Amino acid sequence: MISRPELRWPAFWWACDWAIVMAVVLGSLIPPKDLPKPIEFFNDKFLHCSAYFLMAFWFAGSLERKRYVWVAIGLCTLGALIEVAQYLMGFGRDADWRDFVADAIGVAFGLSLAWFGLGNWMSWVERRFIRA
Repeated sequence: MISRPELRWPAFWWACDWAIVMAVVLGSLIPPKDLPKPIEFFNDKFLHCSAYFLMAFWFAGSLERKRYVWVAIGLCTLGALIEVAQYLMGFGRDADWRDFVADAIGVAFGLSLAWFGLGNWMSWVERRFIRA
């Protein structure tokens, strides 16, 4: 497991990382009739951007700065693969290249926030709330 060396609970953070990814994948692939109604209130592109922002920012907290490029590549690839899966599945989900653009914008924003000072947020949370 590759993580920030100063993290005391890297397995916990990685479990959270992948739980968020699984929630986004499931939310992106389940049939639209099975989605909760309050989500329809938000614009679809806003939801895409927010989800990928969260994933990018969360992974940035787990990893050293030199790995951010791999986070960007991985999450953008995930977004593209989800759009292809939506196209192929036939469950009433529509593939849309604009969703991929919203995903990429969310990744860029999340990693930018991490790059410019907030990337060590997990270490800060551990020092502040989790006593050794």
